[in-house]
Amino acid sequence: MFEKDPRTFSPEYKNLSPEQKAMVKLEITLTNFFKSFDKSMSRWERMIYPMLVVVGVLGLSGFYLIYNVTTDMHTLTEQVDPRMEEHLQSMSTNMGQLAKNINTMTNQITVLVGKIDSMEQHIATMDGNIGTLAVNVGSMRQNLDQMTVNIADMNQAIRTITVNTGFMSRDINQMGRPMDFMNSFTPW
Repeated sequence: MFEKDPRTFSPEYKNLSPEQKAMVKLEITLTNFFKSFDKSMSRWERMIYPMLVVVGVLGLSGFYLIYNVTTDMHTLTEQVDPRMEEHLQSMSTNMGQLAKNINTMTNQITVLVGKIDSMEQHIATMDGNIGTLAVNVGSMRQNLDQMTVNIADMNQAIRTITVNTGFMSRDINQMGRPMDFMNSFTPW
């Protein structure tokens, strides 16, 4: 870059101090920079100016289209329903009432959700109580099973006592006459 510049080949350049040579090189660099900046600006100018014109035309055509659409919509609404303004006013009022009703419904749903949460807690408590009840019923069933076994044992013991009492009664009856006097006192 510096080797091609004619200022670096001049005899005055060779007699300059290093600081002065650096200043000459800075001047050459800045000159090259501004030349290339000027070239790039002319390139941008060739692109930007036509683009600004196109954007302006698009903006104007957009405004024109919006104006025509609104005019056409006004004409259409007048031809479709001449009392559309009244109907839109009524619809606006009804929309306000609908918004209030939705707000009320939202509040009621919030209360309902709170009650359902409370119900879920009570159901969870009931589940715990039912689990405890099931454990207690299981324990009672074991106790009843044990009682059934004990009653069966008692039943067997009473049968044995009944059989033995029958044997005793037969033996006492076989003792004979001397015991007749005693038999009048015994209940069997």
